[in-house]
Amino acid sequence: MAWIIGGNAREMQYETLCFSNVETPFIRENIDRFFNISIFEKDRISDICAEEKIDGVIATTELTIPIAAYVAEKLNLPGLPYDISLVITDKYRNRLICNNIKQLHQPRFVKADTLKEIISGGIQFPMILKPCSKGGKRGISVAHDYNELCESFKFAKEIDGGNPVIVEEFISEGKEYSVESLSSNNRHYIIQITEKISSGPPHCVELGHKQPAALSTNMSDAVKEAVSAGLTAIGVKNSTCHTEIKIVNEKIYLIEFNARPGGDHIAWPLTELSTGYPYIKNAIAVATGTFCEIDPTKFEHNHAGVLFVTSQTAYLKPLFDNCSHYPWLFKKNYVSDSLVSLEHNDCYNTNSIMYFSRDSDPYLEICSLTDKP
Repeated sequence: MAWIIGGNAREMQYETLCFSNVETPFIRENIDRFFNISIFEKDRISDICAEEKIDGVIATTELTIPIAAYVAEKLNLPGLPYDISLVITDKYRNRLICNNIKQLHQPRFVKADTLKEIISGGIQFPMILKPCSKGGKRGISVAHDYNELCESFKFAKEIDGGNPVIVEEFISEGKEYSVESLSSNNRHYIIQITEKISSGPPHCVELGHKQPAALSTNMSDAVKEAVSAGLTAIGVKNSTCHTEIKIVNEKIYLIEFNARPGGDHIAWPLTELSTGYPYIKNAIAVATGTFCEIDPTKFEHNHAGVLFVTSQTAYLKPLFDNCSHYPWLFKKNYVSDSLVSLEHNDCYNTNSIMYFSRDSDPYLEICSLTDKP
């Protein structure tokens, strides 16, 4: 995400500074000045940013959310309050805070540091285990019995360095969606709702994303209202947010909040393609205090999506090999002839087809061209 933000900032005529002790070619190509400094040296970073008189600071991952908030607060720039940034990735904390929001339904859930605490928590099988403080789909698995519970518990703990896990009743019905939003001075703008194609258990990996989600106007409005209420509750003030939900029988269930742009190509380029709205550039505008009020009803209504070609979606491989002549093809990401099975999202290292159309939905044609089960 750093190179995407850097590239967009450069188009806005900003000079960009990046702080990391991990360097990649993408960063060098899209960032003006790179500082080989650990992101956890927040006072050193703050001092450099003060000397450079920066206009704004923006987080690129969950790890950098508190760092960006700390620098912004020290330099009196727009951002998340630092105290909120320290806890905003905590799934258990966010569930507790949103428990009284009528529009957001929740499964039963417990926080646990041991298997004994899970058993005594009263959650019935199947259950889903997640690291409490890791965003995205890392460390997630569904357990249908005690043996799977032991494996899932070990998996989640290892991903998050032994920290507690959150254990939830697994909702097997319904569809998953994500919501991209911008918040400026406590006002929330819902930019796009994405429909997800999920692998399902055990790891519930995202195998594709479709924009816009196929929701009725009433349901779309209900999602916007519910997510906005949740953003206020957890303390999002000046930030992007990627909120994950599930809709079952017209009830909106909260999955999690991530106070950063959505990954897997969702925030960029899909959201900009489907809406015509420069989402990342306006995230930068929020961070620099130059954001202008918007009217999402004026957005374009295009179709955009990405489909990952894996062993779970092997039916896409023949189309992937011969998709270059289709007018809806926006980008083909070739990595390998072999198909891998995903346990977590890894969009840049996975074969994929990205589509775009201003007219009919290409996904319908794509399905007709494959042996999709």
